[in-house]
Amino acid sequence: MKRPLLFASVLTLTNLPCGRAQDPVPPAAFLNVVNLVALREPTTIRLGGFALNGGEPMTVGETSGLLAIMPGNHPLTITNPAAKPSELLLPLILEPEKTVAVICYDEIKETREGSRETRLRCSVLVEGDRTGPRLSLVSLLRDPLAGLSLSGKDVTLSSREAHQATVELDETITVVHRGRTLAEFEIAKPIHYLGFLFENPGSGEVGFSLIQNERLEYQPPLPDDEKRVKSK
Repeated sequence: MKRPLLFASVLTLTNLPCGRAQDPVPPAAFLNVVNLVALREPTTIRLGGFALNGGEPMTVGETSGLLAIMPGNHPLTITNPAAKPSELLLPLILEPEKTVAVICYDEIKETREGSRETRLRCSVLVEGDRTGPRLSLVSLLRDPLAGLSLSGKDVTLSSREAHQATVELDETITVVHRGRTLAEFEIAKPIHYLGFLFENPGSGEVGFSLIQNERLEYQPPLPDDEKRVKSK
């Protein structure tokens, strides 16, 4: 059986000064952006004046890879014409040698008039103090509850909440949703494995995106009035 594709981060350097050969290179901050916006219209993402993916739309489930960025304040702008408003601005503060991941997705909200609108949202993952092998699963599906089989054990995910699973090194993890295998991977390192369930807007099938990092921790969704985010 062919294993489902997992999205791996690739190191990409950008926005760092070249300087002279004898000048010390300042320590970089690190950022990973994952697009899980399940809308039929294309999603584009910018960090300040830098357009991710060469300015082309990012497909659902696609990651920017791990970007090395000059530390400081960086506005992240997510755009999709099918959302209302069509643009979401997230101010980020990136610190030297710290990693931040931003999970972009969409959410249906009811207005005061009773109508339903699709809004762009994001969750920000920052570094914590925990270490060792661990697994977190988060459902970004429309359904408030998502049932799946995790290595043969039935679990239920509440929308936007992290399900923590105890794992061991060298253990093989299989994620199955409604009889369909979404992912199969090995806990090969003593790090945090964070898996996100999302809906593919073209096929309607559920997809799976995986982030691997030693210290990143899942944060609950930000409120509608976006606040400045700082890595701990």
